[in-house]
Amino acid sequence: MGEPAAASTTPRLKRTREQRKARRNEVLAPWAVANRLSLDDLDPGQQWVVFAAIEFVSFCGIPALARIVGYFLGHCGLDLGTLVIAAVVGVSDRSVRQAKALTAEQMLHSVRHPVGGHRKAKLKAEHAGLVAKYLVEHPGARVKNVLDFVSTQIGPKLDRLTLRRYLKRYGLGCLRNMEIAGPAPLLSVERSTEELSS
Repeated sequence: MGEPAAASTTPRLKRTREQRKARRNEVLAPWAVANRLSLDDLDPGQQWVVFAAIEFVSFCGIPALARIVGYFLGHCGLDLGTLVIAAVVGVSDRSVRQAKALTAEQMLHSVRHPVGGHRKAKLKAEHAGLVAKYLVEHPGARVKNVLDFVSTQIGPKLDRLTLRRYLKRYGLGCLRNMEIAGPAPLLSVERSTEELSS
């Protein structure tokens, strides 16, 4: 038999307690300033956990693992607060609150099947002119017709409620006073703007 495999030639040196404290202060002080947080609000135990989380998140660099760290910090019983957790993980405190409300199974599902980015606005202000032009050119347009126009010409798929809110937001409800033919039109004289937008 051959000789046993040689151990690593450079032994791993353990840091002394003072070196660990110095490293913690070296990491936490600029982090607190950058995130406008006060380290005095955290007790020593909380500071150590936050330090470990910051070190891990910066080491791994994988967003899914950072989300799990945020979930752990939210449920570890240290009462860190959403602002502190958000600063550690690099997300908004709203994201932390939403993640904290998830069960463990839901959190794992959201990590395994992430949703790509923020929801995009379905219709923007610059589309109001196109929608208004369509409504004027097609006075008897039904909701389905308007929704089809938006999805084919502008792009986003809408539901009825979103379309009603959009019409209210950009003042397109005034087009309801135009002569409209056909049953159950989108903008009829019988239906008020308030009814359309609620």
